[in-house]
Amino acid sequence: MMKELWKSLADGKEVRRTLIQIKEQLRGEKAVLQRDTLISLCGGDYSVLTDLLCAEDAKVRKNAALVIGELRVPKLMEAVWEAYRREETRFVRGAYLTALKSFDYTGLLPELKSSLDELAKQPVNDENRKHLQEEKLLLRELLGAKETAKPHVYRGEGILSVIALTTNRNHKHAVLERLGNLKKKEFNAGVMVQTRFPAALFEIRCFEEMFFVLPKVRQVSAEPAEAAKMLAAGGIAEYLAERHEENGRPFFFRVEVRGSMPLEKRGVFVRRLAAALEEGTGGRLANAVSGYEAELRLVESSGGGYNVLLKLFTLGDFRFAYRQQAVSSGMRPSNAALCMALAGGEGFFTPEASVLDPFCGAGTMLIERAKYGKVKEMFGLDILGEAVEAARSNTMLAGCRANYVRRDFFTFTREQGFDEVVTDMPFTVSGQPDKQGELGQLYRRFFERIPGLLRDNGRLLLYTHDRAFVRACAAPAFRILREFEISMKEKSYLILLVKI
Repeated sequence: MMKELWKSLADGKEVRRTLIQIKEQLRGEKAVLQRDTLISLCGGDYSVLTDLLCAEDAKVRKNAALVIGELRVPKLMEAVWEAYRREETRFVRGAYLTALKSFDYTGLLPELKSSLDELAKQPVNDENRKHLQEEKLLLRELLGAKETAKPHVYRGEGILSVIALTTNRNHKHAVLERLGNLKKKEFNAGVMVQTRFPAALFEIRCFEEMFFVLPKVRQVSAEPAEAAKMLAAGGIAEYLAERHEENGRPFFFRVEVRGSMPLEKRGVFVRRLAAALEEGTGGRLANAVSGYEAELRLVESSGGGYNVLLKLFTLGDFRFAYRQQAVSSGMRPSNAALCMALAGGEGFFTPEASVLDPFCGAGTMLIERAKYGKVKEMFGLDILGEAVEAARSNTMLAGCRANYVRRDFFTFTREQGFDEVVTDMPFTVSGQPDKQGELGQLYRRFFERIPGLLRDNGRLLLYTHDRAFVRACAAPAFRILREFEISMKEKSYLILLVKI
C-alpha cells in the first residue's frame, strides 16, 4: 500500500489525504516496515516531502512535517526547522516541533529557548490562546528533554501552612490520632492540619496524599478563565514563591481535574485554565507536560465549582520510595500501612515477632509490618519468581530484612512456628462464579494449613475482598477479633484473627 500512496503523492494527487494516510501507516502496527519502505522509495531524494513544507495549503504543510518526523532521517531536520521559523499559521507550528522530537536537535537549543522567550512576550487572545499554549508546551518539552533545569528548592519549613491529608474515608481517625497537639479537623476526603513543618507529616504512613491549601482561594469557578483569574488574584504565584528559593525560572505546573466532567471536555478545560493561569501570573507559572514542580488539583464540589488543592513535588514524599517494582495484583502501600496502623491500635501485634506472608507479592505487607514495629524475622512466599525478585529488591530499598522463597504456601513447612501471619489474600473479580468456586477452595485449604505454621495464640492479619470466606472457614482453629471495612466500593476488609 505504501508504494501506491507514494506514487499518488509524487504525482500530486489528493495530496492532503495521501499525506494523512501515509502518516497513519507510519504510526500503525507495521510502522518500522512502512518507514523502511518509504525511505527506500525516496531513494535518498526527499524533495517531494520537503517541497510540501512550502505548500499553500496549511494542512498539507502540517502533515508533511509530521510524516518527515516519522521518517527520522537526520538530514531532514534542517528543512523542518527552517519551515518552523518561517511558518506564520499558528496551528501548523506545533507540527514542526513535534517532528523535531525525532531528531538530535541539541544544536538548536539556544534558538528553541529564544523562540519560547518570544512566545512569552506575545499578547494572548481568544483566537490564538489554544495554539500558542500548545506551542509553548512543545518547546518546553523539547528543552526539558535535553537540558537539566535547576528546579526550585523548597524552603517552606517554618512558615505556617494549612495541609490537607487525603485518607481512607472510613478511618480518618488513624491519621488524626497521629497528629498530636496540632490544630486539626476532618473534611470529606481526609484531615486538615495547621503546621509550620509539613515535612514531619511524612512520618505518618497511613495517609494517601499531601496537599497545601491556598489561604485566599479555596474554591474556584467551573469556567476556566474565571478560575484562572481567581487563582492569580488569590496569590498562587506568591504562595509558591514564599515557600521556595528563587532561581529565576517560572514554576512548572500541571492541572488535574477530579469530578464528573467528561474526558473530552476535561482536556479543553485544563488547556484553557493552564493558558489563562500562565497569562494571569505574568509567566511566573508555566504549564508543563513533564518535569512539573506543582500539581493544581481541582476537585468538583457540590456547589458546581471546584475545591482547590496544591501538591508540591518539591517537597518529596519518600514514604513508599522503596516500591520500585510491583506485581499486577499488589495492594497500595498506603493501604498496607493503614492495615498495620489499625491492627496496632488494637494491640494486635507481638513484640519481636516472627512473621510470615504466604502470598507476599512484591513484599509490601511485610515491609509495612516492619515499618510499624520491630520484628525478629520475616519470611515471604510466592509461587511467581518475578514477585519474589520484586519483593527482595523492594525490601532492600526499604532498609528492611526478609527471607523470600519461591514456594507454594501449601507445600511450605517449618518446624518452628510463626508469631504472626500477615497477607493480602488472593482475590477474584466479582461476577465470575466459576473462579469464586476456586477461591472458596483456596480459603478452605488456607485455613486447614495455616494453624500448623502458627504458634499458640498466634495472630493472623488478613486483607481480603472475600469476607464471607473468612467467616465461613475461620472456625474452629481461629477466632475473629475485629473486622474493618477498608473500601465499600472494592469490598475490601481487614480482618484480625487469633489462633485458639
